[in-house]
Amino acid sequence: MAVQMDQVLSCLAEQRPIFHSEADFQHGLAWQFRCMNPDSSIRLETRPFRGVRLDLLVHVDGVRIAIELKYLLAGFNGVVAGEKYELPSQAAQDISRHDVVKDVVRLERLVAEGWADVGWSVTLTNDSGYWRPGRKLDPIDASFRLHEGRLLSGTLGWAAHAGSGTTHKRDLPLALTGTYECLWRDYSTVTDARGREAAFRYLCLAVAGTEGEQAVDSRTNATVAEADPRLGLLLAGANAREEILEAAKMLAAHAHDGTFTLTEIIAEIRRRGSRYAEGTVRTHVVSRMCVNAPDHHATVYADLERVGPARYRLVG
Repeated sequence: MAVQMDQVLSCLAEQRPIFHSEADFQHGLAWQFRCMNPDSSIRLETRPFRGVRLDLLVHVDGVRIAIELKYLLAGFNGVVAGEKYELPSQAAQDISRHDVVKDVVRLERLVAEGWADVGWSVTLTNDSGYWRPGRKLDPIDASFRLHEGRLLSGTLGWAAHAGSGTTHKRDLPLALTGTYECLWRDYSTVTDARGREAAFRYLCLAVAGTEGEQAVDSRTNATVAEADPRLGLLLAGANAREEILEAAKMLAAHAHDGTFTLTEIIAEIRRRGSRYAEGTVRTHVVSRMCVNAPDHHATVYADLERVGPARYRLVG
């Protein structure tokens, strides 16, 4: 079953339009993934690196999805679907924006080093200050702003006049490999105890690919070629796809039924001395180049068809 984060969150919103905490949101999203993909494997709070905890690691349809979550709150007091909710006003939006970008940097590392094939940063909030442009002329967190239409790229850091209380343990610049467009989506609308409506919206930033190649969901982020022409060349010119196709053709020619496995593709790519990491090859085979794989990318190719567990054949 194809995994689309928008679809997962839309289904989740029908059951859980609001959460008590980030941990509640984490558990709810994991449960929704499992309901929609019964054969998936889901782990919470894994530790891929020392000192790093990943909110969710989902294995579904041969794809490893790393997910980082943020639940950023304005105050809310009310009863929703018969359940009482008392949400605090968290404030500190500048720090929270920084931490969202830090999540993306972390996901880029996880994907680049082969711990995951796809990464998702998911931010859910009822605080409109995150999706609306601020009014301050020179905010200390200008680099980390997440308002609608904002492009995140390059090395981001605090403004020079940021205080040490804000930047404590967050003083190092954050370097993004990819370019990400902030496009907010409606999640739910709930009514508080005074009869006022509160809108929840979410932001998804997608990460995939390695060695500077940034693949993004067409409904969530800007396309690579538009965001960065240098990265667009990787998609349009000689790349991992061409090397994988050459290896696949050779393997298919020597197989009695014309099929081959992901392991055989990786081994052949290595034998040929390819510069591409295993994570890149895996992502291309199981997702980008496969016609019946989960749809994660803006740019996909109908090159391969999955005919069994980790087994493929050429299309056409």
